[in-house]
Amino acid sequence: MDRADRDRPAHLADGGHLGSGASAVHHREGATMVYLTRTYRFCAGHRLFRPELSDAQNEQLYGSACSRVHGCGHDYQLEVTVGGQVDPVTGILIHPDDLDGILYEQVIEPVDMEFLTLHHPFCRGRVPTIESLAVCVWDAVAEGLRASKPPAYLHRVRLKESDRLAADCARKGSRRMHFLTRSYEFAAAHRLHSPYLTDEENQEVFGKCNNPYGHGHNYRLEVTVRGKIDDRTGMLVDLRELDRIVQEEVIRRYDHRHLNHEVEEFRELNPTAENLVRVVWRRLRHRIKGPRLYKVSLRETEQNVVSYYGEEE
Repeated sequence: MDRADRDRPAHLADGGHLGSGASAVHHREGATMVYLTRTYRFCAGHRLFRPELSDAQNEQLYGSACSRVHGCGHDYQLEVTVGGQVDPVTGILIHPDDLDGILYEQVIEPVDMEFLTLHHPFCRGRVPTIESLAVCVWDAVAEGLRASKPPAYLHRVRLKESDRLAADCARKGSRRMHFLTRSYEFAAAHRLHSPYLTDEENQEVFGKCNNPYGHGHNYRLEVTVRGKIDDRTGMLVDLRELDRIVQEEVIRRYDHRHLNHEVEEFRELNPTAENLVRVVWRRLRHRIKGPRLYKVSLRETEQNVVSYYGEEE
């Protein structure tokens, strides 16, 4: 995750551990840490179900598409980030071919073009939700990195099922943290105009975005939650419930609205992306139960993305 990546990891003490298959990595005092990220892709089908539940109960839990007998398929995108020290002789952290070899042997070959269920060897009894698959990838890669030379450790795994859904496992000190990110879209118009500035100052600061008639954007909203994955269901959060909350608190309020004129929060508040992302955070934080709201990101344009972690809340 973005914020986890910014924080330098605390190294594990002797005998420490980080989830299944991980091992402690020791570094010279004061050594500089670097991080390498490689991207991979694979295709797989999966079926989400618990054998002790009825078809109706599984459909209620996982949805009709993924719980049915034939399941559904995805083109997965996998990002693996490893950390460590640069070898003084070669100038590299780990040879890309070595990391690729681990990924292809431990992950890609076992799952590519496979039909994944909790009975599949790679899943090890876990329902293959996106969250659980990210954990399975973590365990497999961490095991493969044990013998890497120079030693590297697993820092982050990010698995994307689609443009709308991604799961992350990230190292934070001696802990492994789990995240789920869900994406949404809405269209809205706004005018950037601060009540604390004169008309001339507003024009100077905001330029064409200060047009009295406003302008619009196709916003892309990413909501990231952090929490514990349920061992039984393989879910970090109920996606249907999360979707319902975001629809009620954000999409129905803002979609195809002029924010300045039709949304109460922005009667006086300048509807910049920075202000909008904080308003969205405040609308969601108390509605999401169980997992913790971790981050809200708002993509206003391809060049402008704002993220908020609730530091001021």
